[in-house]
Amino acid sequence: MGYRSFRISAFAAAACFAIFITAVGAAPTAPQDVVRIIMPGDSVVVTEDVTPDIARSLNMSQTEGVLVREVSGNPLRPGDVILSVNGNPVRCAAELIAQLSDLSAGSFVVEVLRDGRIQTLTIPLMAVPPPVITKLGTAEIRGIIVRSLPTEEGVMVEDTVIGTPASDAGIKSGDIILDVDGHPVRSAEEFRQFLIQLNDQSASFNILQRNGQINVFVIPA
Repeated sequence: MGYRSFRISAFAAAACFAIFITAVGAAPTAPQDVVRIIMPGDSVVVTEDVTPDIARSLNMSQTEGVLVREVSGNPLRPGDVILSVNGNPVRCAAELIAQLSDLSAGSFVVEVLRDGRIQTLTIPLMAVPPPVITKLGTAEIRGIIVRSLPTEEGVMVEDTVIGTPASDAGIKSGDIILDVDGHPVRSAEEFRQFLIQLNDQSASFNILQRNGQINVFVIPA
């Protein structure tokens, strides 16, 4: 998996403005990017912009901040919403990356929403190597938009197209598709290829849902 430069602060404000339009506009748009950030010292954080659905599920009054999906080697926890870095507000992943790119060795302070309360965390930051990020790949087929996971154990459903068999079956954003007809799925592209090979025939998925249950969904031909 390739990596690109960490310093993208030049378009951070523009990116957040686009996300604000998505949040308040009437027309649906593509899912926001999930970003994998590798910090110095091998700390890994997988983040996602807070969407209106996420804000409602967390009882947030504003659609701002960055949701931590996965984390390792870091005081952050999955489910935290990053609100600021060193007192500077963070409205989206682009602003988070811009804030982190300007840090030097030592530590920095992050304000997060955790379990309904705002908490302050101090996170160590080593001097080398420089942090890098990568966006996880997406694919769309038969009305299902999925994104690769860094664990390569299934793919996450970003959205389903209303009126398609996938939407009618009840597959929802946040579900994790583990396999297609018994074949384990490791990436969004692999998921797409499996469905192409089925040539519009019916397909069955084992899906890990947000409530922690694994259920079987069948998408008809």
